[in-house]
Amino acid sequence: MKITQLRYFLVLAEELHFIKAAARLNLSQPPLSRQIQALEQELGFALFVRGHQRVRLTEAGAAFHRDVQEMFAALDRAVTHAKGVARGEVGRIVLGMTGSVSFGVLPRILEQFHREFPQVRMEMQHLIKAEQIEALAGGKITLGLTRSPVRERGMASEAIHQEPFIVALHERHRLAKLKVVPLEKLEGDKFVLYRGNSSPSVADEIIDLCGEAGYYPRIDQDAGEMQTAVSLVAAGLGVAVVADCIRSLHLPRVVYRPLTVRGRKIATRLYAIYRKDDPNTFLKAFLRLAKAGG
Repeated sequence: MKITQLRYFLVLAEELHFIKAAARLNLSQPPLSRQIQALEQELGFALFVRGHQRVRLTEAGAAFHRDVQEMFAALDRAVTHAKGVARGEVGRIVLGMTGSVSFGVLPRILEQFHREFPQVRMEMQHLIKAEQIEALAGGKITLGLTRSPVRERGMASEAIHQEPFIVALHERHRLAKLKVVPLEKLEGDKFVLYRGNSSPSVADEIIDLCGEAGYYPRIDQDAGEMQTAVSLVAAGLGVAVVADCIRSLHLPRVVYRPLTVRGRKIATRLYAIYRKDDPNTFLKAFLRLAKAGG
């Protein structure tokens, strides 16, 4: 049994389509089919039920898939750890993050990372997106966590988590008693946005959603972060579209409601941003765990 065959198997199990899997592997379909057949012959059981190009995992194939995934995860950890030892690294990752990130998925990601890499020291800095970009460029942080991608040369963005957008309203707002608030009904309201001195920003996404709802928002306040925006809502200074994790921020006189646009639910993404040339051996492992935990 060859490592290459197992990697081919994992890709086909993800795509469930021979042509798409072959394209990801930079192969033509026949060599991929031959390798999968050879693997099945060596194992003594079928991994896939085959249709026309499309396939689905057999029960045995699904069990094998889970075990092979765990095996490669362990191999990744071993390689990452060995590289760190070879370079004489104790291991260190510095995270730059907006304040809202700490309300959501981050604690779960950090817990999992620490479980797998207890020797790596984790440090965190609260930075808005513009500050994260500056810190990345200067090598002061390993990666940033923000609500929008980056466009800066030499930097990359990866979406690691998605959650619904909701709206924060003052308890006396005319729509506060609704179970779900259509964004269309907020036309004319004062909006509190949070740009973080960078572009693109989640504020741009909210403006686009308002455009889909048929209007340009009346922007009355521009806060640096989501939680600051909610504080302004509590003061009666407007409404704010925020990520669902902000529900855990309990402020007097603020209510949170699910939000729709043209009848559909809408979501926001959390991005990991980092330098493409970063040599930190634990960055790839963190990104893997972050996407799995998101």
